[in-house]
Amino acid sequence: MIEILVTSFPFVLRVMYLRWRGMPVTLYNVHRALFLWFVLALIVFFAVFYYYPKSYTGLVPYRTVPVVAETGGTVTEIFVKGGDHVKAGDPLFAIENTSELAKVEYSQRKVDEVDAAIDAAHLEVETAAASLAAARAALKQAELTLADHLELQARGSAAYQHSQMERAKSQRDSRKAEVDAAASRLATAEIQETAILPAQLESARASLKQAQVELDKTRVHSFVDGTVEQLALNVGARAAQAAMSPAMMIVPDRSRREKARIVAGFSQVSRTELYEGMAAEIACESNFNIAMKNTVLPARITRIQEPISSGQMAPTGRLMEPSERAKRGQVVAHLDLVHPEHQDLLVPGSGCIVQTYTTHLKGPLEGSMTAHVIEALGIIKAVGLRIKAWLGLASGIGLAGSSH
Repeated sequence: MIEILVTSFPFVLRVMYLRWRGMPVTLYNVHRALFLWFVLALIVFFAVFYYYPKSYTGLVPYRTVPVVAETGGTVTEIFVKGGDHVKAGDPLFAIENTSELAKVEYSQRKVDEVDAAIDAAHLEVETAAASLAAARAALKQAELTLADHLELQARGSAAYQHSQMERAKSQRDSRKAEVDAAASRLATAEIQETAILPAQLESARASLKQAQVELDKTRVHSFVDGTVEQLALNVGARAAQAAMSPAMMIVPDRSRREKARIVAGFSQVSRTELYEGMAAEIACESNFNIAMKNTVLPARITRIQEPISSGQMAPTGRLMEPSERAKRGQVVAHLDLVHPEHQDLLVPGSGCIVQTYTTHLKGPLEGSMTAHVIEALGIIKAVGLRIKAWLGLASGIGLAGSSH
């Protein structure tokens, strides 16, 4: 409409000229002006729609985190309600945990039992070491006694008795066996103390840790800072473990960068004119107000998604049929607001119109008078965007035809 009004000046001038001359206004008298009007309108339409792509699919994206139980069970307590703001680590709800508490208690008893066994092993090592020392002392005494008998035998003393020397040899051999047995008991006790029981203790502690982990799963905590929404849980209900039916949703707090982000889809034919850093304006339905203040916000394209989603393929049991993808996908562009103070004005999930502007034409026309004219035509789209926003507010149907 605005394009038609802008390009109507040849016809208006012709009519004014005919009136000034007192001539009648007939189709014959104005056919050249009408033709020129048509040509100018066609040129302006083409230039405006080609160099100033518009998207009606803009939106303010936000994330959601579904909350599910890590283990099945009956809900015994709920710590939050819808609309509460939670911090990471805050408890959300608890599940019946009698079995998990019993496992923790049992595992703790096993740890205590192994600790007691280690203390007993220390005493056993000390006892075995004392027994080995006593056996070695007895062996030394037996060897001295045998040495005395051998000396008497060597001197041919009348005090030498063969039976006593045999008895001394037998006693020495017995004491050697006792030393070997005591050394074996000491080695066994040391292995028990330094290897077997510590390994059992680590195993018991691991079992206790696993039992504690299972117990912790019965109390679900938030992993993000955000607001609780869609709380569909009550005490006595069975806690769901499937993400398709979460107990509640948490909308994470958005960072300053995320608050300024808008995503919009453009026609594929607009891809050649879109570029990073391109100036744009957004008008979101949630920002409409009677004063039209902050209804249209300046922004810039910060990133253009290279692939188009409609062309993505995934392995299935059948070959792809191109006709099934007849609906053309859109070029997705990410935009950021120019002014940080506008970030809090964007309502998460709001639908927006995104109007881009070619402020510096490149290529063969760069710097020419035609380029300046095309760049000046952006005022038409700017006025049109504001009229569209005003009509959406006045009619109550919004930008995309949705009702209040």
